[in-house]
Amino acid sequence: MTQSNDRWNPLKLVDTLNFFGEVPLVGNVRWLQQMFGAASNPQAPAADALKPTRAVVLLSEAGPAADALRKIFEDRGMVVRSQLLPMDSPLPETAANRIVNTQAVLWKGVPNDEECLSAQIADLQQLPTSEECSLFDFRTANLDTLREVWGAVDDVVMGGASASGLSLLPGYGRFAGNVSTANSGGFASVRTRNFDPPFDLSSWQGVRLVVRGDGQRYKVILRNSNNWDSLAYCTSVDTEAEQWLGIDIPFAAMQATFRAKTQSTAPPLNPSTVCSWQLMLSKFEYDGNQNPHFRAGAFSLDVRSLGVYRPSKAPVTILIASSPEQAATYTTLLAQSGLAHQVLTRDEPEFAMKLLQALPSH
Repeated sequence: MTQSNDRWNPLKLVDTLNFFGEVPLVGNVRWLQQMFGAASNPQAPAADALKPTRAVVLLSEAGPAADALRKIFEDRGMVVRSQLLPMDSPLPETAANRIVNTQAVLWKGVPNDEECLSAQIADLQQLPTSEECSLFDFRTANLDTLREVWGAVDDVVMGGASASGLSLLPGYGRFAGNVSTANSGGFASVRTRNFDPPFDLSSWQGVRLVVRGDGQRYKVILRNSNNWDSLAYCTSVDTEAEQWLGIDIPFAAMQATFRAKTQSTAPPLNPSTVCSWQLMLSKFEYDGNQNPHFRAGAFSLDVRSLGVYRPSKAPVTILIASSPEQAATYTTLLAQSGLAHQVLTRDEPEFAMKLLQALPSH
């Protein structure tokens, strides 16, 4: 963890400006650094490359029948997420109150499971569904890439003494350090270099992050400009100590600010040109107000992933009955649900082909 001693560190300021290629009163000289061998700015993936990996969710007791069903899909290159039952267990993703990247929910029936199935149908009717695409997945991130893309921007840029950084731990990234209010400071952050070309997120609805904090309020910041000191589109998010949270931030909810002052006449965020990303802990909220959950000293925000999301249609529900009689009962249960569904029996002719045909086409 980066330490602070409540004294301004000019060398840290030089490190920050060098990392981002900024010279006071001159502007960005990243192009000059690249002429002398520095790496190019990171490139955002093309918009049509941001495709979520859609999966089949298998609800089944463990055993050969479940293994055979998995094999039908996996042999065709499909992703299968298994949920082993007792039958009253919730659907995957309910901890985050959503069903994500799911094209079908497959229920492998057993005798006398109708009451449990009714509960699962109720879940499917109530839970919101969405697609997501992870842009920064710290579970699988490469340390060299992390160091090339993310750098600290602390209040050292205005004479403060805070210090922070982003490190990799097994399964997540950790934004941590020490924030000090000395010298009129009070913020620490990590920010990406400008992406060139920028992210085109126009087909998505907002930012989705999975974080574990320390009970403080943090900011998520996006920018449409390559300029160092430009409009920042911000949203504040509250964390719970030692609790993983899935947080959705609609692009429309991000407010334009400049040096923590809201800009009511500024245009809204343009998702088609997102140049940089930033995570911040600050004693300053907006327009002179204080962050009500801020405390000086050591802090820590763990991040599993940072990406985008959009609403999607409810997945098709495919039920595999253990007998023709149970199939008729399943059909009755689903008839009034409003869910797209298909009922099959395991021993009917050409079962595998019918199972695959029940999947929605994309």
